[in-house]
Amino acid sequence: MHPAPSIIAFTTLSGLGLGLLTYLGFGAVTPRGWAAFLWFGLGYGLVLTGLAASALHLGRPERALRAFTQWRTSWLSREAVLAALALLAMAPHAAGLVFWDRAVPLAGMAGSALCLATILATAMIYAQLRTVPRWHHWTTPAVFLAAALAGGAILTARVELAELTLPWL
Repeated sequence: MHPAPSIIAFTTLSGLGLGLLTYLGFGAVTPRGWAAFLWFGLGYGLVLTGLAASALHLGRPERALRAFTQWRTSWLSREAVLAALALLAMAPHAAGLVFWDRAVPLAGMAGSALCLATILATAMIYAQLRTVPRWHHWTTPAVFLAAALAGGAILTARVELAELTLPWL
């Protein structure tokens, strides 16, 4: 089992970014002003870098936009749609904290829920692969979710949340 470096980069970076944005949206950390700009910038940057690595992994990266059209049958397409929705839903919360020193809790919670759904969609891409028995298992989504939330907790310096997520740390 030797996954491509782009897949490792995608899974790691987007998982960390989505985990971080989940905690920021739920209010585990509520930065304001420049600090909020840096926190949300890090989260968005990690997610977008991960998604770019995913697009580069495609045989024909120019067809990446087609990934949005198959959402009824493809976990890859669902992941693309959910990631875009998560980033859009989180934007008012981020802008409120960066520019107006006010959280927009409803947008933050919606964005966090969509971040979690994106992580699960990513996990389902791997869990459905019968060719890789280690991934084709019911625990794959739980492991992806735990890893993303632990990574987000570590990035927010909330180590106690990371310990709750992954107690063997």
